[in-house]
Amino acid sequence: MGRSHRMLNPLSPDTLATEVRRRFGDFIAQRIDPGTVERDRMATPLTREMLQEAGRLGLMGFNVPESIGGQGRSWAEWGYVLHEIGYLSEDAALPMLLAYCGTLTKLLYESGREDLIDRYARPMAQGKRIGGFGWSEGRDAFSFITTLRRTGSDYVLNGQKIPIANALIADTFMIFARSEETSDVVAVLVERDDPGVEVVPFSAMGLRASGMGRVLFKDVRLPPERVLVEADGLSYGQRFLNERRLEMPCWALGRMRRLFELCVHELANRVRFKLPLTEMQTIQAAIGRMYVGVETSRIVVKSVLERVATEEYDALWDPPLALTKSHVIEQALQMCRTVQDILGGAGVFEDYPFERHIRDLTCLNPIAGTLATLQVDLGILSAAEVERAYRHQS
Repeated sequence: MGRSHRMLNPLSPDTLATEVRRRFGDFIAQRIDPGTVERDRMATPLTREMLQEAGRLGLMGFNVPESIGGQGRSWAEWGYVLHEIGYLSEDAALPMLLAYCGTLTKLLYESGREDLIDRYARPMAQGKRIGGFGWSEGRDAFSFITTLRRTGSDYVLNGQKIPIANALIADTFMIFARSEETSDVVAVLVERDDPGVEVVPFSAMGLRASGMGRVLFKDVRLPPERVLVEADGLSYGQRFLNERRLEMPCWALGRMRRLFELCVHELANRVRFKLPLTEMQTIQAAIGRMYVGVETSRIVVKSVLERVATEEYDALWDPPLALTKSHVIEQALQMCRTVQDILGGAGVFEDYPFERHIRDLTCLNPIAGTLATLQVDLGILSAAEVERAYRHQS
């Protein structure tokens, strides 16, 4: 009886993986990878020129229409591309920013407003303008300290966002604030050079090349056309967060695969008691646990990407997308702990590649919203569904 000998199954279709290497491989190998370690140590962000080059290659508008300079590809294809870039790129900030900027561009295009498409979405799709998403303040949306006040025919914005993932690079920010008139959540577009805008670096333990920063707003005057959403900005913001719950696991899984391979290769070349470490059962068991994490994550991500390809998902809050983020990031965190357990000092010293990968993956939990918060939401929804089913039976 024969069986497959393929253990590390690919996520992406072969044709798409080949396309990524052909179209973007040289850019990653020649422009991104060489400066990765130095950028990380100095917390130096990827340059605007790098992102502009990514735009020229089609990576900043992959799933927006060709009519505005995009590639016109599907969201599912974009997920596969992000996975391959996550595997290929030594700098995890690259796929993170590509996903982040791509979603913002897509939202602005879907606004249907020609003025916003021409001023923002079109140049964003071409890498000529970089967008940032400002939601986080460490509090719930209806307690935002960032407020918007109507003043005559204009609006005035005050407050701050901590952090914005690419604040040091972005020139346009989609900012969510609380309306002083209605107390509802609204969304506005703020430009970096608007009077009263200040951008301050905001350091993190990982993903240091993303250009993370605190953005402050002091009496920033905005014309009415900069108001993107006048009411229920909470739902609008959820569209961005919902898409990020799938895109992040796609590229994070690529990073997990790379970390797994680096770790196994290192273990195979280490000898203790005259044996390669990979021949010791305790190490074999640890490798097996990491493999389970990688492979179950691949199965979950692939299933959801196939579902997304049929457009069978809720644009505001989709449980399978939330489940994917929860599972993949949890497996990534477990892998980081295992790598450090079995590699010892090599898992924490800068001279080895592991500690940087570990810091980057560890950052994904708090930066994208803690797993605990996401699991609370899943718990509430699933419990409510069970109770509805019981009431219906009775």
